[in-house]
Amino acid sequence: MEKTERNKKLILEYTLAMTQSPKTEEVIRRFSALPSHIDGILMYEAAFPGYTIFIEEMTAEGDDVIVHGVFQGVHEGEIFGLPPTHRTVEYPMMVKYRVIDGKIVDAWPMSDQMLLFEQLGLLKSPG
Repeated sequence: MEKTERNKKLILEYTLAMTQSPKTEEVIRRFSALPSHIDGILMYEAAFPGYTIFIEEMTAEGDDVIVHGVFQGVHEGEIFGLPPTHRTVEYPMMVKYRVIDGKIVDAWPMSDQMLLFEQLGLLKSPG
C-alpha cells in the first residue's frame, strides 16, 4: 500500500476510534505525536463528551490528509469559559493532518466557530 493510502487509512481509523467513545489521552497517543492536538481533543471531549465527527470527504496527497465533515455533540462541560448549556451542536469542520511514520505530527483544524457560538446561545444569528 502506498504512503498516501496508508495515511488516509490511519486518519480513518483515528476518526473511528474518536467517534462516540471516550477520548482518552492513551487512545489519542496511539495516533498522534502532537501535544497541542492531544490537548485540543481532550478539551473538546471534556466540553462535548462522546462527540461525533462524521466524515463527508477525505482527500490525501503524500503526507497530508484533509478531512471535511460535521462535528456533533452535546455541551456538557465548560468550554471557552462557558458553563454547560446542555445544547446539541452540529457544525461543519475541516482538518488538515500531516502524517509521518504512522503518526499525526501536525493538525490544522478549521470550523465554523460563529455557528458553534450561535448554537450555544452566545451569539444571535443575523436576520
